[in-house]
Amino acid sequence: TQLIPTSGEAYVYGYDVVKDADRIRSKVAVVPQEGKTYNFTTPWHEVYLAARIWGYGRVEARKKVEEVLKRLELWEHRNKLCIQLSGGLRQRTLLARALVTDAELLILDEPTIGVDPLGRRRIWDFIREIRDLGKTIILTTHYMDEAEEISDRVTIIDSGRIVAEGTIEELLSIVRNGIKIHVYGDDVGERLGNWSPRNVDGRWIINVSNEEELIDAVRDALRYGYRVTIKPPDLEDVFISLVGEMYEE
Repeated sequence: TQLIPTSGEAYVYGYDVVKDADRIRSKVAVVPQEGKTYNFTTPWHEVYLAARIWGYGRVEARKKVEEVLKRLELWEHRNKLCIQLSGGLRQRTLLARALVTDAELLILDEPTIGVDPLGRRRIWDFIREIRDLGKTIILTTHYMDEAEEISDRVTIIDSGRIVAEGTIEELLSIVRNGIKIHVYGDDVGERLGNWSPRNVDGRWIINVSNEEELIDAVRDALRYGYRVTIKPPDLEDVFISLVGEMYEE
């Protein structure tokens, strides 16, 4: 709502983003990817200020702040200076600042970046609760498991272009016939090179398209004494299938 579009029009809840910018801002809360807390305030003051600006009275604001800080496990850190907090705790503070409002639309730009796995799960749970209250959430993420875990609809964008959009089930149908084999061990890339394994976070993944290939690939892996697990396709496979094809072209 602060930039004049070079072309086209955009509407939020029926309001024009240029002509009705103030109306839209009253309905939207944003957590930017590189947002910053004030170094010499505390999480409590950050979130309380957001609640008061949004229009809550003092008593209601305090109640809301306590609820959100406890839900995101920030309560024990509420009186620490933000400059003393870890990156993950500061990120949670930014999220709390947005969630304490009663915005109809939440825009979350990579809200779990820098957050530990347990913290990510708690944030996911809280986002689900907000969604179940009827709020609209637009979330950007590079974590495919995150998108698959909490999204109703997903849009895959590559280099500014939408390459796929739909429900999780609709997107998974793109690779429905695919089977993913996880192989654990050393020298997998060399020994099983004919299966084009790829290394993802220290584990090797082989994609096959049918049961015959599955049997052959597993047999080859077991021949070298590797531990093997078989997984159904996930959103990461969809992304690689779509974006990989574009790069090959």
